[in-house]
Amino acid sequence: MNSSGDESNPHASPSPDLTPGLALFIRTLAAEGRAVVFGPLPAASNDDPDALAALRELEARARLELSGEPPPFSGPAALWAACVFYQACRCSVCRELGPDEVRAALDLPCPVPRGPESDWSADLMFRHLPFVFRLARHLSNADPFLDELRRLASDWPLSTVGFSGLTAPRVESFLEHPVLRRLYADRIVAAEDSSRLEDVRVAELLRADLGFHRELAPRLAARLFSADNAAPGSNPS
Repeated sequence: MNSSGDESNPHASPSPDLTPGLALFIRTLAAEGRAVVFGPLPAASNDDPDALAALRELEARARLELSGEPPPFSGPAALWAACVFYQACRCSVCRELGPDEVRAALDLPCPVPRGPESDWSADLMFRHLPFVFRLARHLSNADPFLDELRRLASDWPLSTVGFSGLTAPRVESFLEHPVLRRLYADRIVAAEDSSRLEDVRVAELLRADLGFHRELAPRLAARLFSADNAAPGSNPS
């Protein structure tokens, strides 16, 4: 993660012929896996046509990686998530920001109702939140910024498998969609995130997945199929 505000950083970018902004942030993240932070976002970033075009390109590539048809793309949700994720990256490198500034930057309501469309579209950016969390926790485990990241992660569980210390992630907004349900289950298996088994619906889904392939996630399988814990999970509230 780079900050282009530091001219002494040899890795700081963007390229001088590109205008710093949300679109460049999205394209650099997608192409190079780097989050380039350049300062506060312009006020009109949540209605940036170039950023929206970059997100549409990213969504078109992301849907090719799925085994079925994902929900329709929601431009407002994707743009909102890109702005919030940018602010999360900025907070992780601008350590002088106080708790109130961090909260104001990250505690912005999604502009559309929650559902498969919003969760899939926000995931284009929010799937990178676990990396930001690991970076911030490495710098300081007592940082108030971590609390804000955990709150955000709990609110958007599709994107934050592997996060530690979350309180009862709620999956109602996407779990009934077959492609997102499959994506969520695959991420849990890949990360062996046993905390997600607290939801009985998720536990049942993974029990069916791993029944004959327990070697794919031995730690999850040990919990799912142990004799004294045959049905992990709790009834969703």
